[in-house]
Amino acid sequence: MATKGRSRANLEANEAFLQYEEEIVNHPAYAGMPDLRHEDGTIQWEAPSNRGSGAFQFSHDKRYQWWVEKAAEVGISTDEDKWISKVAKKIHPTKLHPCKVCGRVMDIRYCYLSSNFMKRVEKLPFYDGAPEMDEVTHILDFVTAFVDTYGENAYRALPSLLKCTQVKSFPDLPNDLETWTSWIERYYIPNEPSMLGPGAMSNAPDRLDGFHTFNRCCRSSADKGRSKENLASYSTDRRAFENWSDGNWITANKLMGFISSNPDMKKEQCANEGNGGYHPRPCSADHIGPISLGFCHRPEFQFLCKPCNSAKNNRMYYSDVLHLIEAGENGETVATWYAQPIWEKCKGRVTDKESALRLSRVMRDNRNIAMMLLADFIEKGEFLFLLTLLHLEYVDFDYDIIPGSTEIQNQIVTVRFSRRASTLRYVSIQKTRKIRVAFSSLTEYARKENRNGYMYSNEEIQGLKAEALRLLSTVPGTLKEYNHSLIAALSDDGSDADIEQFIASVDYLGIKQTPEFIEAKRILVRIMELVATELASNWDDPRYSRELSEE
Repeated sequence: MATKGRSRANLEANEAFLQYEEEIVNHPAYAGMPDLRHEDGTIQWEAPSNRGSGAFQFSHDKRYQWWVEKAAEVGISTDEDKWISKVAKKIHPTKLHPCKVCGRVMDIRYCYLSSNFMKRVEKLPFYDGAPEMDEVTHILDFVTAFVDTYGENAYRALPSLLKCTQVKSFPDLPNDLETWTSWIERYYIPNEPSMLGPGAMSNAPDRLDGFHTFNRCCRSSADKGRSKENLASYSTDRRAFENWSDGNWITANKLMGFISSNPDMKKEQCANEGNGGYHPRPCSADHIGPISLGFCHRPEFQFLCKPCNSAKNNRMYYSDVLHLIEAGENGETVATWYAQPIWEKCKGRVTDKESALRLSRVMRDNRNIAMMLLADFIEKGEFLFLLTLLHLEYVDFDYDIIPGSTEIQNQIVTVRFSRRASTLRYVSIQKTRKIRVAFSSLTEYARKENRNGYMYSNEEIQGLKAEALRLLSTVPGTLKEYNHSLIAALSDDGSDADIEQFIASVDYLGIKQTPEFIEAKRILVRIMELVATELASNWDDPRYSRELSEE
């Protein structure tokens, strides 16, 4: 959990930002910066132009001159438009900037979706809410998920989505994800297109590094409940749930894209049509078992209109619970490993709408405990073990919906898939994105303060956690080296290329069979069984029997 430090400009600095400050002031790129520290040794990060008195009254002017000299040093004319911003971007050592408020690390380049871009996506006839997007969604993450979901339709739409004043024409690119993402990275982003925005806005010379102290995620803070800080955290939470859930996420995405782009599917009515109310078409694909509660990715969705889907959020209908129970009885695995114990203990208690809602709340707390448990293993540096929980093996295959296999019963759609080994470069890109997003979103999830989620531990749980960590410390030296390599690839100094190189160097399926890793996961399951026992004992607690606000 991030801690709070000294206060400047009515903002308490996150620990990640305090560390960043020290790294910047000690970097050669900022050598000679005037009025660097206060008398007590703390960094004078901010040098506003309206400072009327005091020892640092003229710091702003001094630093402005420093930026002028730095511009000459790096070959940027002060006659150029936005010259000081260009200098700040050019000299920044990592291009990554933590937010002073929440600690979230974001790219200073134009990488994140603008509101206009998202409006264009929403107007696409085949877009149906997946992939989800917001102003802190990275363009490369969006494009990867967009292509994964909509295939050829996505490629055809990209030029119209990306077109802007700064980039009016597009090369004749093939329908290949590597080619598109490489072009966006090397050409589109550097042109600072209006369809994208930076993670941190330039603010030199007012700020020592030349950038606003708060990132895109926390720009708005007037309304604490619905600030962009909190809205961004909701998006981060979703990414954490999605990436740390069991099940074939590839086939689930394929079916969601099929539902969204198939004209016949657009004619299907909402599952709640017979209950009265207004149910506009086309309907969207709803996870019967919400991923946010710990259910698996499964290629099975029910049709819900947008109002119903929005209102349902991360809750379950009574009919959802009955359907999931039946699926389990038919041999399907419906819950992720961390949710399986609480699901088994409490599913039989659901007898109506109210108790289905109660189970949703219980499983929400269970999920929060599980995410924080996994985050503990990130903090302890056990990245390789956590990697085995991501199910990267699904990416090794191409899946095609078998023509004529579509079935719709009670407004629930299922299909059958054919499968063949994949030889596409796309495999490496998907695995890279999966790893990066999974680890970053989990870290950010754990960093979020004032979370409503219930936490539980006891001596036995702490002992089991210590046992798991001791066990992981005994893995062979080769695996320890792999672990260090993965940590380095996912560090602020690492890159997607480093992650790809790591993927190519390891036998993922072989690593998953490591006895120590298998046993460590068994211990985690045992921990979640203890958690389930505690939560189930609180079934009648007011926390679960009354209406709760969303975290």
